[in-house]
Amino acid sequence: MSLRIKEKSAEQVLNDYLDSIYLQSHSVSSVKSYRTAITGIKNGFRIFLKDKYNCDEVQLAFRIENKEIDIYHILSEYVIFLDKKSIKPKTIRNWLSVVKGYFSFMGIDVFAEKCKQIVKLPKVRRLKKEALTKEILIKLLHNLDTKLQTAVLVAVSSGMRVGEISGLTLADIEFNSDPVKINVRAETSKSGEDRETYISKEASEALQDYLQRFFGWREDSPNKKLQMLRIFGRTNRIRDRDNRLPNPEEQLSEAILLQKALIRKLIKVPELNRLARNGRRVIHFHAFREFFYTQVSNISGSNFAHALMGHHEYLDTYYALSEKQQSSLYKKAESYLIISDYTKIEKSLENIQNKQTDIIEKYDAFERYLRQKDPAFLEFLKRKESLESKCS
Repeated sequence: MSLRIKEKSAEQVLNDYLDSIYLQSHSVSSVKSYRTAITGIKNGFRIFLKDKYNCDEVQLAFRIENKEIDIYHILSEYVIFLDKKSIKPKTIRNWLSVVKGYFSFMGIDVFAEKCKQIVKLPKVRRLKKEALTKEILIKLLHNLDTKLQTAVLVAVSSGMRVGEISGLTLADIEFNSDPVKINVRAETSKSGEDRETYISKEASEALQDYLQRFFGWREDSPNKKLQMLRIFGRTNRIRDRDNRLPNPEEQLSEAILLQKALIRKLIKVPELNRLARNGRRVIHFHAFREFFYTQVSNISGSNFAHALMGHHEYLDTYYALSEKQQSSLYKKAESYLIISDYTKIEKSLENIQNKQTDIIEKYDAFERYLRQKDPAFLEFLKRKESLESKCS
């Protein structure tokens, strides 16, 4: 263990570790998750240490370094501790990874193969997910405000992550492109890479209406003052006493804001606020990405869908395509990503079925009338039935 660790308190060491995590990911949510794994008030690693060894992590590192305690024994006990608290297997794996990284940061070696042999983990049960349907999405959109409606349509038709949507600016959108192109910036992307994706005509129209209503956006204007504003940040067209739009640095764009706003709406509609078998809500932002993947992969191929969603290993293949090929593949799948047209089609089918039922009822009524009023019609029906039986 290095001298710089020995001279610091546990809280100082933890903050240094979290700073290193942020330096790698530039993700506030990742830092929060790592902190929860270490300091969570119910099941954090510090709670476990206090309960079992009455020490903090730096003191424990000293004891491990002096060979008083075996690191793998500690990790095994921590897994058992979490499992007894009914923590989900996937969460246990994630938190164990955080703790191993924390020890490595403090200079305590944790060898992957040895850890795998000694530290046994509970199996992750892969439960069947309940897929979103267009019917569910229609009901959802009917219960959302304009901002969330627009965010959902963008998510469904682009495959963007919620963090990427929350960081979206007007400068990232090419409305003159067909289909409309979104430039996802490396600083908002989970993979840390620039990429491109598209949105449907339906999402584009909703987005333009939203921008016009809340930001004063105009189609025939360069909208220079709006270029760097985060479209789905906490503030939109909220002006101060000087009638001034907020500066970009005054906005909060954490993904959690959109997620919490969606949950608040779902809670009000029990039909939509259902939980899947894994205990998670059926409707959430990642489910919109899954819907996008299903539709696009079925029509334009899984590699293309993965690339638009920002999965690193597929991006090189995507950029080998010409722009015309890229847009053509998206257009092939676009109709399957449109929600409102589905509603219209369903309504048209319903109208056709109603008309068909009406025609059948009128025909039956007319037949009954002829049976009663015209004996010749009965003779015609008998000859018709006789011919049909001979033909069969």
